[in-house]
Amino acid sequence: MSKLEMLTKLNDICLFVKDFQGALKFYTEKFGFKIKRLQPDPEHANYAEFEFCGTAVTLWDKKGLCEVVDHTYIDGEGHHFMMAVKVPKLQDVDDIAQELIGNGVNCIKEPTTYGFGSRAAYFQDFEGNVWEVFAWEEGNGPGLLDEAGE
Repeated sequence: MSKLEMLTKLNDICLFVKDFQGALKFYTEKFGFKIKRLQPDPEHANYAEFEFCGTAVTLWDKKGLCEVVDHTYIDGEGHHFMMAVKVPKLQDVDDIAQELIGNGVNCIKEPTTYGFGSRAAYFQDFEGNVWEVFAWEEGNGPGLLDEAGE
């Protein structure tokens, strides 16, 4: 079985934002979205996940993203979002990355383990859209807020 068969459930659509606090306020106040996760922690957050059934909507401060992926891949018009696919194990990230690279897919950030508890690799499709393949080191990862989203 090809490891690429795991790439069948879109975990989240991540919007790259220039003003993280402004975007967070907009989505919570105007759309009424409830926050599910703040990373790396609530005081220093540059990433937010909202409660959704199925595919999540998330925000990631562009400055924080540029610490992970070179800014040249996301600057300019368009490309202000990313599709993210969660896989079960850390090793799956490496296996899938190897397979995608072998298929000629442009890898813009090789598999890396981050201090906030995930391992991820980043790719571009033929239009330049960004895809993330990731796994948590433990469970559903850190930064989850209580059930009420507070």
